[in-house]
Amino acid sequence: MSREDSKNRIWIFEQAPIPQAVFTMAVPTIITQLINVIYNFADAWYVGRTGSPAMVAALSVSLPIYVIIMALANLFGIGGSSAISRALGRKEMERARKIFAFSLYGGLAAAVVYGIVLFFVRPWLIPLIGGNEESYAYIYDYMFWTMVVGAIPTLGNALCGHLVRSIGAAKEAGFGMSLGGVLNIILDPMFMFVLLPRGMEVTGAAIATCLSNTIALGYFLIYLYRHRDNPVFTFSPGDLTVGEGIPGEVFSIGSAAALQTFLAMVSNIFANKLVVEYGSAAVAGMGIAKKVNMIAFNTCMGLTQGVLPLIAYNYGARKFERMEKTIKFKAGVALAFTICCTILFRTFAPQLITFFIDEPASVEFGTRFLSVIAFAAPLCALSYMANTIFQAAGLRRYSLILSIMRKGVVDIPAMILFKMLIGLNGVTLATPFAEITSAITAGVLYYRFRKQLKQ
Repeated sequence: MSREDSKNRIWIFEQAPIPQAVFTMAVPTIITQLINVIYNFADAWYVGRTGSPAMVAALSVSLPIYVIIMALANLFGIGGSSAISRALGRKEMERARKIFAFSLYGGLAAAVVYGIVLFFVRPWLIPLIGGNEESYAYIYDYMFWTMVVGAIPTLGNALCGHLVRSIGAAKEAGFGMSLGGVLNIILDPMFMFVLLPRGMEVTGAAIATCLSNTIALGYFLIYLYRHRDNPVFTFSPGDLTVGEGIPGEVFSIGSAAALQTFLAMVSNIFANKLVVEYGSAAVAGMGIAKKVNMIAFNTCMGLTQGVLPLIAYNYGARKFERMEKTIKFKAGVALAFTICCTILFRTFAPQLITFFIDEPASVEFGTRFLSVIAFAAPLCALSYMANTIFQAAGLRRYSLILSIMRKGVVDIPAMILFKMLIGLNGVTLATPFAEITSAITAGVLYYRFRKQLKQ
């Protein structure tokens, strides 16, 4: 990395106008999140063209296992990114390099262990998570290519994106993470419908995913090698240490991020279980409504993840005034966008649901679900924003409290209780209720955080 590039990134962290700094860091990450949304839509659409319910089910059943590997990526990636950016703000270059080495090698080692364990437990795990005789073989193949053979590329791609972004290289991180999604969209139909014989469409989708993530990880490794003169980037085992409090610093923040990812999937599983008695149309309608709502949620996630290094750097450098200006501007942008999404989703709910499925009962259910959960978007923006601040500042307890309040502690009991009281609509109302509770909790914790800063 040239000295000029390094100075420019420090300028972004320390001196650039707040709007420029926020958009420089956030836009590449937002684009990455939206590409992932498009990929999720496209992957389901491609497999849906087979007309095989068992193949479609294979993707849904495999999702919780895939989410676990993403949680591991967040454990080392978000935890490492936050710690690195704070160390850079304090001008502790050697510590930042050691944190990078621990996060990189620790994350890749976790991928290897996860892949090996999954290889041996697949036969009994698949029936446990919902596989049956019809879908077993498809789930088995999908797991093998994406999370056994593809364990390192799948985890490593997301991990490296977080670590590269920690030094201010948001554009490069965004390109690498987007590369996997774009390639996946292109390669899916080639492997599913051209290169492999009929009946192996799920295997084709899995191989395309594995290959796409491998290429994306290759891009990151080449980037890190070419910029090895950067004081943070290192491949040297000599920089790897489990001392100096580094594992604790990484895991203290990473564990909350990983738990939030995992609990979101647990919450989704509960919602499906509670809705399934109303028929497949209700399940389909709810699933599509949540996919539409992902536009708002993932954009907020991209904004907050992109700005995390900026907040962490200024917190570490004790530039609290600049940090607070960044937080206020980011909050304004997030709220304005999500309010627009709420209006759009409620106004055009039937049209948005019909775009994905043209079956009257599913459209009716989806419209009802989307009209209610759309209210959660602005509240979610507040919770995401507060959690990012706590992660950036290394406040493990605050981040953990907010993570479990959003998903797990409030929404699952609320879904069960509200369903008992008012039926199907209660399952949907649990989402905005949980977000209200989370937003209030976020406000209280942020007030305490500000009070601590002033002291």
